[in-house]
Amino acid sequence: MNVRIRGKLFISHLLAVFLVSGSIGTYFYLSASESLTGSLQGRLMSGSALISQVLDANELEDIRGTSDTKKPVYERYLALLRDFRKTNPDIAFLYIMRLEEEKAIFVVDSDESESQAPPGKVYTVKVPTLLEGFAKPTSDDRIYADEWGSFMSGYSPIKNGRGRYLVGMDMRADEVQKKMQHLRISGLISLVASIILAVVFSHLLSANFVKRIRSLVDNCRALASGRPIATINSGSADELDGLINDFNSMASQLDESRVENRKANEALQKANDDLEIRVKERTSELTSVNTKLTEKISERIKTEKEKEGLIAELTRTLSQVKTLSGLLPICCSCKKIRDDTGYWNQIEAYIRDHSGAEFTHSICPECKARLYPQFS
Repeated sequence: MNVRIRGKLFISHLLAVFLVSGSIGTYFYLSASESLTGSLQGRLMSGSALISQVLDANELEDIRGTSDTKKPVYERYLALLRDFRKTNPDIAFLYIMRLEEEKAIFVVDSDESESQAPPGKVYTVKVPTLLEGFAKPTSDDRIYADEWGSFMSGYSPIKNGRGRYLVGMDMRADEVQKKMQHLRISGLISLVASIILAVVFSHLLSANFVKRIRSLVDNCRALASGRPIATINSGSADELDGLINDFNSMASQLDESRVENRKANEALQKANDDLEIRVKERTSELTSVNTKLTEKISERIKTEKEKEGLIAELTRTLSQVKTLSGLLPICCSCKKIRDDTGYWNQIEAYIRDHSGAEFTHSICPECKARLYPQFS
């Protein structure tokens, strides 16, 4: 999966801010939750301790069973507990218990329903803090469930009780949960607000970072294509701005080098054009001279060939003709010719032997008239 750098920066910053804010929010939520729990425990203990100061354990000794519910002392303490509960709507029940043989037994219960615990009823749920409440003020560290519902309770020993009597105060679990829910809602609102702030902060930070990177990218592309480069303004003094400043310096130097290169290229192009013109002129001259030389050479070759042909023809002719030279002795009577060896030969035989000529028989007109007058 290809993720743009802006997305990576946004996600990383968002996670970082969310992690920090989440950690801080979690810490404060846990602290507030612990503080709220401690506050509830303190209220339950202080409320039960306040009631325990107006009760007399000696008067409670006469309340042992359901038959004692008609006694004035029972009715007086029952009315006292109910009046106190009515002034504290979030309190579910107030009750007085007696400890006998490590068992908690109800003495007076403020419950106004049919589920009211009668005097002498044993509380069967094992709650460690309940037994501790006969000796010192204490409260539950969590919610306990029994036949009347789920509660968090506080306990305080009654004066003169000698560790045998206590006052209990129950707060319903839904009341505890309601208070915790308010805390959770507050924590959730804080978390949502921190997430929104994290998103905004991450967006602004990544946008600013990516904006500068895009400016660098655009200038790099402009630099590669030879387009003018705009100077990038830097607003802070971080590492990226240091890179931007270095890039601006490099871009300025490259612009100067580009101008110098352009001038050098123009001068080189001009020199190249002049050289091409000179080369063309010289080439034209050389071509003309070469053409003339070629024509002369062709004529000379033609003449040489004609000479060679003439020489060959003469050689061939000379090979066929034998030359007669010098004085030839010839008989003045028979017309025989003497050769170099001293022999006398007929004139036609001598000419045939010393030249390429051949003789054939013929007759001249005079001889024809003299010898063959009938054919004249």
